[in-house]
Amino acid sequence: MLPAFGYDYVPGVLAGTLAAQRAGTAARVLDIGYFATGPLRKGLSQGTRTTMRDGVTLPSARLLGHRLVEERTAARVHAFPVAGRRKNAFLVSGTEVLFLPEEFPELDAVTVYNGWFPVLSRPLSLLSAVAHGAVRLPGGQRALDALTRPLIGPPGGPDAVERAKTRTHVVAVAASPGGAPLAEVHLEGPGIYTLTGELMAWAAHRLTTHADATPGVVSPTRAFGLDRLRRGCAEIGLTEAGRG
Repeated sequence: MLPAFGYDYVPGVLAGTLAAQRAGTAARVLDIGYFATGPLRKGLSQGTRTTMRDGVTLPSARLLGHRLVEERTAARVHAFPVAGRRKNAFLVSGTEVLFLPEEFPELDAVTVYNGWFPVLSRPLSLLSAVAHGAVRLPGGQRALDALTRPLIGPPGGPDAVERAKTRTHVVAVAASPGGAPLAEVHLEGPGIYTLTGELMAWAAHRLTTHADATPGVVSPTRAFGLDRLRRGCAEIGLTEAGRG
């Protein structure tokens, strides 16, 4: 089984693996940020918007002190270097916190962030605190759903023209125990939905035509091997920035 084998969370696993590998055993902290280049206002489906709305009231897992802990989604905001600027992103869940410590046991902390709307990261952190408390009140969930319904938008998702306007940018930063950056990896590729479809198609084809995949519930890198996964991602346009 290959859990979440799409935009969520193949790019982060790949970028995180490369950053941790290059940083070596001195790396203790790994932060991964998901960003998008281009306008996302019309580039998200109703399903994605609903997932984001509902996710604000759910906990997010992160690795801390070699243990999985749950924190309020968006409770943390972290700034990443993206295209020569510092862009904020807020705490979300990701399978990186499950798989990367298996391959890099020296990691003490692994955290995943979403930076689709950098300028809204801190307001969303405050909103998540309010929403987290509201849903625990009688009728709170129904009230929150009603208030946020206009943000969900109409059914369906972006067409090919809108999808082509956005691209994926994922960054992973491996750091020392004190927070000093040791390695930084940037991956760029097709937009959210195109990338997901291409990744799933590539994995399905590979699994049905080759018998060398690692069995079990495994990470993308464990299933195919790092080099093969990198080549597969490159075939569909997900490559390391500056390296082709």
